[in-house]
Amino acid sequence: MSFTAQPGSPEFENAIFILNQPVTRYNAAKFSFKEEAVLEPIDQTAWALPIYLSDDFNLFLIFAPNYGNRWTASCAQVMIENGNQITQMSDLVPTGTGFTALSQLNKDTAVAFLAYFESLSAQHLGYWADGPQA
Repeated sequence: MSFTAQPGSPEFENAIFILNQPVTRYNAAKFSFKEEAVLEPIDQTAWALPIYLSDDFNLFLIFAPNYGNRWTASCAQVMIENGNQITQMSDLVPTGTGFTALSQLNKDTAVAFLAYFESLSAQHLGYWADGPQA
């Protein structure tokens, strides 16, 4: 089945980016966003990557086996205090939902977000798929 939803469409809201391999300390650098945003481990399995940081909205990608047993890049809104302490994290949402939130806040970052996933796809690190239906 091919993925045909277009960014910005209602169908894209449920789009999820599925990884072809788990993230490990050996390959985490391949998943960096721009040069300054690198993956950091959350626990023994999951990894976090800041995508958008501002005074009132922070969006992270969470890389983990959270779609069945498949590794995905899902999105979460986080609360940051004291400059670098994550004190709260929302429930995970599909990658497409994160894109929609970004596109309403900062068009340039939303374009970079899509380009990031296109780059991962071109490197055969993952692919877009239809995610869970609400």
